Amino acid sequence: MHETVRQPALQSPDRPDPFFAFVAGLYVALLVAPALVAAMAVALPADPSVLYLSFLAALTVVTAVSTVAIGRLHGLPQRLGASRLVWMLAVVPIVAAATYFVSLHLVGGVGIAGLFLSLVGFVVGVGLVAMSRTRYVRAAVDTDTVRVEWKAGWPQPLRTRLQVGAAALYFGGMALLFGGEFVGLGSYGWLGAVAFVPGGAAMGWGQPQRYRLSAIGIDRSNHIHRRLYEWDAFESFSVTDDAVILRRSGPRPAFRCWREEIDDEAELLDALDDHLPRA
Repeated sequence: MHETVRQPALQSPDRPDPFFAFVAGLYVALLVAPALVAAMAVALPADPSVLYLSFLAALTVVTAVSTVAIGRLHGLPQRLGASRLVWMLAVVPIVAAATYFVSLHLVGGVGIAGLFLSLVGFVVGVGLVAMSRTRYVRAAVDTDTVRVEWKAGWPQPLRTRLQVGAAALYFGGMALLFGGEFVGLGSYGWLGAVAFVPGGAAMGWGQPQRYRLSAIGIDRSNHIHRRLYEWDAFESFSVTDDAVILRRSGPRPAFRCWREEIDDEAELLDALDDHLPRA
């Protein structure tokens, strides 16, 4: 019998910890402060020194007020981490950056500062996504129900091919992006950026991650991020010559765990049999 357990609502969640509240407050300030100063620059043109001081004041005040306000919202990190819309925290700064870019002719230097701070906000937003999901997993998963823990990555041959391809994209793209001008390929520098960014991102794919199988699903974590996948996010699992494969619902990529890195494969397969059909 395959058991599916839905996570109940969290009861009496705590207030956000001070670090989360500060990072969230900074995120709000990075988005709100430039907009306030840009509006002031359009309505009341002022000297650059005044605008600079206004930026500093707005960033400080909005960060402080937002940190205090967010620190009083019980369960905010857990609710964000449980939501599929949490990635909007990273999308909103990109929209803001695009808005500043197309309005540079109206706000001038303030728009450049807003564009830069929005990109910083994107980085902070990605960090908030990771922090929210990690805190949600900590609150949602009862450690007493964790049945199996293991650490594994993709099968080594597949992992090696991926790493070689990603490294070629990364270093080749970086060389073209930053060195193309010196060898007469400056006009193709944009191709280097196209290869450089995904190459760098792909270098982390397939590396070993920690897994925990519990009553409500499987949570997966690395050094900075933890995420919970409930059982209805999976269709089935299978075992090949070199990997245990957890197939996810829809077009999402499967989890592939190299069998040689799993400490107790028999216990893992027994636990999976209780929750998922074997393909």
